[in-house]
Amino acid sequence: MSERNTTPETSSACPPLPTAAAARRRWFALGGVVAGLLPLIALEAALRLFGLGRPADRPDPFAGFNGDAPLFERQGAVYRTARARAPFIAPQEFSVAKPPGSFRLFCFGGSTVYGHPYTGETAFPKWLELELAARDPGRSWQAINCGGVSYASYRIAPMVREVLRYQPDLVIVATGHNEFLEDRTYHALKTRSALWTRLQRTAYALHTVGLVRQWLHRDAAAGSPPLAAPADAAPLPPDVTTRLDYASGYASYRRDEVWWQNVAAQYDESVRQIVADCRAAHVPVLLVRLGSNLRDCPPYKSEHRTGLAPGTEADWQAAFDLATAAEKTDLPRALHFYQEAAAIDAEHALLNFRLARVLDRLGRTAEALPYFEKAKDTDICPLRITAPLEQTLLKIAAETDTPLVDAAQVIAARSPAGIPGNDWYVDHVHPTIGGHQWIARTIAAQFPARGWLASPAEWPEAERVKTYTRHLASLGPAYLADGKRRLAWLEEWAKRQRLAAETIPVDASGFARLAFRSVDLGDEDAARAALREALKRDTAVADLVRTRAQDLTSEGRPESAAALRKAVAPE
Repeated sequence: MSERNTTPETSSACPPLPTAAAARRRWFALGGVVAGLLPLIALEAALRLFGLGRPADRPDPFAGFNGDAPLFERQGAVYRTARARAPFIAPQEFSVAKPPGSFRLFCFGGSTVYGHPYTGETAFPKWLELELAARDPGRSWQAINCGGVSYASYRIAPMVREVLRYQPDLVIVATGHNEFLEDRTYHALKTRSALWTRLQRTAYALHTVGLVRQWLHRDAAAGSPPLAAPADAAPLPPDVTTRLDYASGYASYRRDEVWWQNVAAQYDESVRQIVADCRAAHVPVLLVRLGSNLRDCPPYKSEHRTGLAPGTEADWQAAFDLATAAEKTDLPRALHFYQEAAAIDAEHALLNFRLARVLDRLGRTAEALPYFEKAKDTDICPLRITAPLEQTLLKIAAETDTPLVDAAQVIAARSPAGIPGNDWYVDHVHPTIGGHQWIARTIAAQFPARGWLASPAEWPEAERVKTYTRHLASLGPAYLADGKRRLAWLEEWAKRQRLAAETIPVDASGFARLAFRSVDLGDEDAARAALREALKRDTAVADLVRTRAQDLTSEGRPESAAALRKAVAPE
């Protein structure tokens, strides 16, 4: 009985060891898997040996969200911008061994820092480099442009941490326009699980995958014209540029107070982290508050306030339509009906823009400015830095005792009634060439007091104009026209055609500003046509034109200045 009871218990607790045949079958199966992988392993080894399909040579498939994707790679005695960043960041290089006595600064931000719609050759980092070299020619100055197209603050923060290893003397950060764009567009990337992120990184680190991506990109790009990249960089591939065409793009932008608050909190966290990292590395940091086009940039998307009843919305629409019709012939009547609509719903971005425009035309510019600002801040698709983000930036600067250059105020101060438009911005956020020059001059003015410039010598204005003129001439005759081409693509990307009618000038000064914008883009025919219309409506804009001509002379563009003066010269 005991033997019968023991035998089954022993059998279930201690299964028999695998036989030699079973072990051979397992080894055979494993060998089959290895044999199947051997060609791939051999291919990967060969590609690595010959340097083919390098991941760093292809655009970053995760648009900068992989923490191990470097901004710069060492190539011999220099660091160069990683080719994977080429679609978004212009090629830059600097020596591994920092020359004794030299001053090396890195500028971070979005496409404004990059220099859109032009290239970095007319962005404020370049003008700053020229300014500093003129003020202290005995020292070597290098401003490295790390502006990333569509880069938000949370993508800039890890890049700043990287460059702190490259012996910087100063870090400049000008960010804020892209916070809402990227948070909406790249939500899926940012919320990847740790395991999925690791698997994706591993796959895209393989040279075999890199080679396949190269072939696929070549086929996809066949016949596609270059878009917004500079001549010496790879063109922006279609699959990563038209973000607002994605399902999570323009159509998904809706009124969302909680999301806006979260974006502001994230911006606060990112900028504070940048400041803290620089302080920990004992590297000075300077913040820049960027401005935007208020007078000539209608909001990109408008929605009514939450909870507006259908009948009430109909009343709003009736008042809005009456105001629209009256604006053509009777501005006070238009203002009355726009104010009636505002009493029903004051959160509609286009209504705020219309109110501002009417007040501006009536000469009530002090009243118009807050409405222009509110139109920007109530935009449902915010492609311009909003007031809460601006307040966050100012608060961080004050609380951390970080120097801040108010570029927005610098440009506004040079605008009629302090309201910038097409006279200082070529689109919604990108400054004119002269605007970039003034930003650079304002940043340079900080250097003597901060101890970053030993010699406080001023740069004579005549010498500055000569340097500006030489530099612009060196860029070639097609430089401005290339900017116009890129701008056309940018406006298509931003869906500006949805409100194209709102961008058409409605008065003489608006046509004059349109002419100034056309001059900046090298479109002389369009500039002449706009000036003719401006003068036909009101000859008093001739004074505005002469002021702009004087600005162009100071910017190193004497031919453009002469053309404007000729257009308003008495016959």
